[in-house]
Amino acid sequence: MDPKSNFEACLPIFNALGSTTRQKILFAINEEDNLSVLSIAKRINLSRPTVSHHLGILQEAGIVSHHKVGTERIYFFSFEDALQKMSKLIHSVNANKQ
Repeated sequence: MDPKSNFEACLPIFNALGSTTRQKILFAINEEDNLSVLSIAKRINLSRPTVSHHLGILQEAGIVSHHKVGTERIYFFSFEDALQKMSKLIHSVNANKQ
């Protein structure tokens, strides 16, 4: 892929990381991995629907993932997909310089 295509593939990641609310969510997950939506909402003082919305964006970007425990979704970091896209971007930019 060319750098432009790789950059476009990374846009959801950049968008996800650009929000201060999503940054707060990530800091909360960093402090204690495997948090429920309710736990995150209490930590950063937001409603559950708002937190769920932002978690969806983070999940779509490949930054977090979840598993279910009963009726709750438990969120954790899962950077593999995002890192792979970023790595392709970096390599394509470096290859273009040579």
